[in-house]
Formats: sequence, structure tokens, C-alpha cells
Amino acid sequence: MKNLVKTIIFLLIFCMLWSITFKFFWVDKTPISLFYKQPKNHFDVMYYGSSNAYIHFNTTLAYDKYGFTTGLMSTDSQPFGVIKYLIKETKKYQKPKLYVIDIFKITDDLKEIGDPAIRKSTDSMKFSMNRIDAINELLTYNNTDKSEYINYYFSFLMYHNSWKKIANVSDNNIGALDSSSLYKGYGFGSDQTAISVQKDYVWNDAVVELPKKNEEILIDLIDYIKSNNLNVIFIVPSRTLSEIQMGRINDAINIIKKNNFNIINFNDLNDFKIDYSKDLYNSTHLNVYGATKYTLYFSKYLHENYDLPNHKNDKNYISWEEEYMRFKNDFNKITKTDFDELISLYQY
Repeated sequence: MKNLVKTIIFLLIFCMLWSITFKFFWVDKTPISLFYKQPKNHFDVMYYGSSNAYIHFNTTLAYDKYGFTTGLMSTDSQPFGVIKYLIKETKKYQKPKLYVIDIFKITDDLKEIGDPAIRKSTDSMKFSMNRIDAINELLTYNNTDKSEYINYYFSFLMYHNSWKKIANVSDNNIGALDSSSLYKGYGFGSDQTAISVQKDYVWNDAVVELPKKNEEILIDLIDYIKSNNLNVIFIVPSRTLSEIQMGRINDAINIIKKNNFNIINFNDLNDFKIDYSKDLYNSTHLNVYGATKYTLYFSKYLHENYDLPNHKNDKNYISWEEEYMRFKNDFNKITKTDFDELISLYQY
């Protein structure tokens, strides 16, 4: 009996240590992890989507301009099917006035969604039945054997045979970020100051039908939103897209509009245009200059069209002012230019 007790204690300590190690190297370094660290009922807006969300929308700039707070439930390559579960997770801790949903990943071939994309979102969630439900759904997309599910429920088990995998966490294998480069969820670093010249293109209205399962996921999300009476705006981010991605997004836009929801396609506006020769740092993401344009335009739109509070004179939100100043100082240091001067160039 004593040996059994010792064994159980050892296993508990072992699991706890691995969990702490895993948390330190990975889970604590995503926008979702920052969500859990904020006070309850702290966010006015919640924003969901892949890396376009946390790289394109500067939450601290939006706060400085209009005083509303934005939480980012965003991870690299975030599968669209996890968004419903992230909204459920949000509702446990927050009462946002508005939910922003980026629909880009509705274009994915579900069978091609890989292990890193699934883990980046679900590993960041607190352990709960909601997290298990999310994992169960996502693993059906690529027909993962059910015997492997436990490695997703208890994420640290994935690394139990390899310290090297833990030590070499990076964007290339796990998708972790340096937490110091997250400014209230907004991801900024020296990479985002680069300019990658991309071919400009004009949005066309050709429709490519969504795969049946993708359409089911979208309709299921819409039904959930309706049944919970949530205030939602859908968006299509500014980025390069293939013809099939564009066509599938057009199909999704039609479904969303048919269900009487607001959607903004940032690739097809008359009063907002990204300069594809200056505003991206790689083929799919806005650089800090494009992100500043996007944030100024979109935050103004949200301010003018939704009843969002202004917390700028509330001492409980002083950390937002501090994070904005930290971002500006880092921008100025990296670029050797003044962020306030950059803002003055954009009239939104």
C-alpha cells in the first residue's frame, strides 16, 4: 500500500511538473493565454481568428483612439471550427458587447488541418469539458485515431519523451510567441516592420461553393450565435488570396448575409485600400504600417456603429495606456521613426 501511495504521489508530481514546463514554454505565450489573465468582464470586444487577427489589429491603438478594450482569442492557423468553443470559453469570464469573427479559415481543406493548428488553439484553453468538446470536433476533421485523443486532452503528454522538443519551441514547430511581443494581444516585432511587395488584385464576385462540412460548421456557428443572442460582426481580412479562397469566401458571405449578419470584406471597400507594394511583411500578413491603417479604420467603424464604452479616464484600465506606450517606444526604437507621425499620415 505504501508503495502504491508513493507511486501515485510520484505520478502526480511528475504530471504537475510537466504541465508547468509545458505551460511556461508554450501555453503562456499566446493571445488566448493573455485572455485568461485579464479581470472578469474586462473586454468590450472579443476578436476571433487566425494570425491575421492578432497581427492586424492593434488593440492598444484602438484603446488609445476610442477607449474600448479588445480581447484576442487568436492563434496561428486557427481552425474555423474552434471559434464556437472559444466563444463559449469567453462567456465564462467576459460579457463583451460585440464579437468580431474573421472568416478567412472557413476556406480550409479540413482534412489538411494539421496537428500544430489544432494544438495552438486547444492547448491554450483551460482544461474543461468545453476544451474536450473542441478537441473532439477538430480531430474528426483529419480522422485522428481515438486512441490519440488523450494526448490532446493532456497536452504535456506529447512531450514526455523529448526535452529537446520543449527546449526548441518556436513559431516553426509549436507556434509560441515571445510574450514580450504581445501588447494586450497584438503581436508586434521587428519582422512586422519589413516590406514585402505583393501583386495587387481586384476582388471578384465569383462564387465557389464551400465544401459541405465547411458550410455545416459555418451554419452551426450562426445557429449558436442566434440561440445565444450574441452581437456579432464578421470580417474578411486584408490579405492575398487564391481564386478558390476568394470564391469560397464569397459563398460564406452570401450565407452570412442571408442570415442577416453584418460582414465587412476589407478587400472590397471603396474608402479603405491596402497598398500591396508597401503594407505587407510577407505574402499573407500586414506589416505594422498596414496594421496601423487597418486598426485606425476598423476601430473608428466600431466606435461609430456600436455602443462601446470609453474607459480612458478609468484607473482600472491604466494598463492599456501603459501597453500602448510600451508598443510606441518599441516601434520607435526598432524603426527609428515616430509612431505618432505615422498615425498622422492616415486619415480615418
